[in-house]
Amino acid sequence: MVITGYARRVSASLTPRQVIAPEVAASGDPAEIAAHCLAAVDAEFAGRAREGDVLVVDGELFGGEGAEAAVLALQAAGIAALICRRAAAELVVVGEQYGLPVLSVSPAAAHLAEGTLLRLDLERGRLEGDGHTWPFTPLAPAALATARRAQVLTRMRRVVEEEGLAEG
Repeated sequence: MVITGYARRVSASLTPRQVIAPEVAASGDPAEIAAHCLAAVDAEFAGRAREGDVLVVDGELFGGEGAEAAVLALQAAGIAALICRRAAAELVVVGEQYGLPVLSVSPAAAHLAEGTLLRLDLERGRLEGDGHTWPFTPLAPAALATARRAQVLTRMRRVVEEEGLAEG
């Protein structure tokens, strides 16, 4: 499975609370959650993020309370995968459960600029962007299957919204 998307960069380590405030996550409204995703560290993030983008974090992704809400908020904002220097094992597991690959690729996280076109080959463990290639540990078959399902559901939701099939 290959994900192609643009880098959306955050130059700091992140906690789940910085990804989405607990009171916003509690609303359960995907549009509100997407609009407030990463607002604590980048007020313009929601305006730049598009479906299929890849969040590049030049820092560590911490786990803890709110990890599930953070993963769901990133997906609501359109993020298809995360690249970081390091990620808490808990966040990696939650990402796998929801089909959001969380990949620790430290050299890439330090190098990639905002808006860089990226190609992630999740089966072969290759990240390409800005004329460089970085290896990473390929996704396990179960995680790969979940990521595929998440991408299919995202595309189906977009078609339903674009065609107006959700109305009436």
